[in-house]
Amino acid sequence: MNTWRALVHTQRDCTLGDAVMDRGGLLDEVDLIHRTGLPVGPVRTALKELGEVDWVAVTSPYTVDTLSELGLLEVLSRGPKRAAVGPSSHRALRKLSLSVDLVPTQGSSGAALAEVFPQGPGHVLIPGARETAGTLEAGLEAKGWKVTTLPVYATQGATTMDKMVSTRWDEGDYEVFIATSPSTAKAAAYLLGPTVPTVAIGPSSYACAMELGFPKVLQSPSANPDDLVATCAMILEDG
Repeated sequence: MNTWRALVHTQRDCTLGDAVMDRGGLLDEVDLIHRTGLPVGPVRTALKELGEVDWVAVTSPYTVDTLSELGLLEVLSRGPKRAAVGPSSHRALRKLSLSVDLVPTQGSSGAALAEVFPQGPGHVLIPGARETAGTLEAGLEAKGWKVTTLPVYATQGATTMDKMVSTRWDEGDYEVFIATSPSTAKAAAYLLGPTVPTVAIGPSSYACAMELGFPKVLQSPSANPDDLVATCAMILEDG
């Protein structure tokens, strides 16, 4: 594989960058979205009104970060069992020495987690973003679970773009854009234009990138760096 360049929203660690480099590529990271913790008062009020739950499902490592910043890590212990949508969320929980009872072995999305979730009935708490794709909620409800969402942060698209990134994008220097969420796909389309072939993480990101009109969109089997790079390779091989 010849040298190639990809763009992605800023990552929490260097694992994806290392995987891209191992396959002869370069990875540029840029802030496409910003996450802001919501006022803690309404969150505490919602928690007081919440009854007992059987599961807490974590759909993003940023949920763990925000709960820590708000002083609400006890949310993660509200149920006897915890589920994580993928490896990043799993790692974030394990860093707090919290056990994780369920993680999808195939895929890293709300749909993937819902697929491996046991049948209800019962009550599942999902703390996380104010804006969600709704796939996990719908999947769990279809299995007989009562679902309560607890918004703890809001996601906003960036309003400016690094000039170097814009220039590289316009000049065709990026062979691949990696859409880590629908929000990052929307931000890239708005700030840069939907002109670069895209690897999407999860069905929601895939559907969003397709709707936005990116020229070629492939869905990675999971958020695992090796899967992402292998999917990037498929785009590169197609030229």
